[in-house]
Amino acid sequence: MSQPIKLSIPSHPKYLGLIRKVLQELLNYHEVPDETARRLILCVDEACSNVIKHGYGGPCEEPIEATFHIDGDDFKVQIRDYGKQCDSSEIKPRCLDQIKPGGLGTHFINEIMDDVSYCTERAKGTLLTMVKKLKSELTSAQEKDKE
Repeated sequence: MSQPIKLSIPSHPKYLGLIRKVLQELLNYHEVPDETARRLILCVDEACSNVIKHGYGGPCEEPIEATFHIDGDDFKVQIRDYGKQCDSSEIKPRCLDQIKPGGLGTHFINEIMDDVSYCTERAKGTLLTMVKKLKSELTSAQEKDKE
């Protein structure tokens, strides 16, 4: 069992690269296949971008706290903010038939992750928890290597 990795950054896009790099290193250390790692990093990046845009209404000094944990076959990430609480029933990806930029982060997150939940049972802010089962990802990568 590995220890959780915790980061706290200001809510500004210029700091998102830090989260991406730390997560990339963690996934490399645990030998997560490159394609899976790219997809997981995309989910975390989209979630943090949504915090900045929707939770805080733009860049600010309030923190985004990210916790990464790999335990056995489970990759778990929690993104915590202290901004405007979201109504999880209203968090839906836009229709894919609409051809326009933006609005696909929630779609990617729901497609890539195995479990996604939002907790707003706190004084302020939201805790987003995302889980991905890595065993199936590792098995499919090993099968591709055999081909």
